[in-house]
Amino acid sequence: MNAFNLERAFKQKKERKWNRIYVAIDAHGTLIKPYHSSIEFYPFVQEVMRWFNNRRDILTILWTSSFDNDIENIIKESRSAGFEFNYVNHNPTETNTEKACFEKKFYFNVLLDDKCGFEPETDWELIKLELLRIGEWYK
Repeated sequence: MNAFNLERAFKQKKERKWNRIYVAIDAHGTLIKPYHSSIEFYPFVQEVMRWFNNRRDILTILWTSSFDNDIENIIKESRSAGFEFNYVNHNPTETNTEKACFEKKFYFNVLLDDKCGFEPETDWELIKLELLRIGEWYK
């Protein structure tokens, strides 16, 4: 099993001598409960997101169709919870290459989104367990 593509991402990072891994994270139904009137994080979100932030080799991208004022609220609540995002809905770090155009689809290694089958009530803890299993947690 390659939960959330984490094992593959870390393996490729090592093999290809990449400097970082990019994690795109959907907002509603993945990071926070889908009530637009309030912001409530799912279990283990804060712990995993803080871990992502503590790694110099992981950049996080908030992936959302929310309006700007909702995005500002999500960012504010995230900061209050002790974590931040490097980018919102884009990745300016990775630019076009001979083989890839990132103008319409930004580059990421891992996608966490309820529309892709992510189960937020349980999967944040599974991310931690997967990182422990592959020996990356707290490195």
